[in-house]
Amino acid sequence: MLHILCDEMVSGSRTDEVTLNVSAARLWKGAIEEPHILYPKLMPDFFSKAERIGEGVGAINVFYFAPAANLPPGRLNKNKIEVLDEATFTFKNSSVEGGLLGVLVKSQTYESVFVPSGADSCVAKLKFEYETIGDKDLTEQELKAARDGSIGVLKATEGYLLANPDVYA
Repeated sequence: MLHILCDEMVSGSRTDEVTLNVSAARLWKGAIEEPHILYPKLMPDFFSKAERIGEGVGAINVFYFAPAANLPPGRLNKNKIEVLDEATFTFKNSSVEGGLLGVLVKSQTYESVFVPSGADSCVAKLKFEYETIGDKDLTEQELKAARDGSIGVLKATEGYLLANPDVYA
């Protein structure tokens, strides 16, 4: 049997901005420093559990998806923290297992920067970069799913912080 390997790929990215009604510092603490604690608590239908292996840059966040996430059973996503800069509220990670990795993309990174826009508000600038497997780009639906997931966890964190003003204050 002859297998022909194709080195074709498509590099792409998507950027989004979302305004949130909580300070960059509070959002950072919940969404970046403690997502492994907060996300399963806030979105148990989506995340069955999560953990962080290690500390700081190089640590791995592991998110296990619940059945309502509509992903195959046992799906998880492991991401390695590449940038963790609290002074500029800049976070970047790269996928090491799960998610779209090995299915639709051979690499993907996610970066978020929280830009303060007031005492109790910020703009989250989100960037998703990827290289596909093969020469076909991700569909608008696949990109929308990634975007909706990223914004969804930030909106859930925002809602929780607004309802609990003393948390991460």
